[in-house]
Amino acid sequence: MRIRYEPGTTFVHALNPMTKLAALVLFSIGIFLVASIPVEAVVFLSLVALIALIRARAIASLLASRFLLSFTVLLFLVQVVFNAGGAVYFSIPLILFSIPVTAHGVAVGVVLALRFVCIILASAIFVFTTDPGELAYALIRAGVPYRYGFMLVTAIRFIPVFEAEAGTVRCAQQARGLDIDGKGFRALLNSARYTLMPLVVSALSKVDVLVISMEGRAFGVRPRRTSLREGRFTLTDAAVIVLAILVFTLLLYFAFTGQFQLPQIVTYDD
Repeated sequence: MRIRYEPGTTFVHALNPMTKLAALVLFSIGIFLVASIPVEAVVFLSLVALIALIRARAIASLLASRFLLSFTVLLFLVQVVFNAGGAVYFSIPLILFSIPVTAHGVAVGVVLALRFVCIILASAIFVFTTDPGELAYALIRAGVPYRYGFMLVTAIRFIPVFEAEAGTVRCAQQARGLDIDGKGFRALLNSARYTLMPLVVSALSKVDVLVISMEGRAFGVRPRRTSLREGRFTLTDAAVIVLAILVFTLLLYFAFTGQFQLPQIVTYDD
């Protein structure tokens, strides 16, 4: 399931893009510092509640997708295998050796799995509720040179164009009898040859037209530019930033005070 921006009327959609970006950065840093199953479980449930509040069915489908579940389970199993320590719950017998499933390994696996899912969900909420063009304009208003902002806007706007053209090229090549969906290395080369080359030619022609248009409008002559859409910073944005700072501070408190720590590996000297 692909996550993309969908217009909406929820309070998250109405937030300033810079507010959501700052909250996402603070959340990501804080969740990486915390190694606590209860805290990360509460964060996960809070994100699920927020997804239900904004009615993001695409994110709900992502949460139940095979890719996310498989990668999360794989991450958990890797940590269980390579972080042995503490009480042994049971052992998985193999041909030459056995793998002990320990309390420390399970705890580390659960923490990293929850951390991974929380980061994915928070990023998906940001993408789902933030217009890429508005984000680029907000970055420009925040001080990013407008040339770089224009590059971001142009790249975002060309993505659906190239996706549509890629579908058109593939359909045209299949109509000519070319097998571009076959398996094997040779089929991969044929697919690249008959699909990528027309896309590259189309991209170069579009870039040429864009450059001529920019030169005709004297793009880059002035050091600053005006914007048709002015972003507003409301009381809701201020409240969200304060809440994000409080959550970040709370996560730092849990990280550096040692509360809700993972089971420790205890060694005894003979």
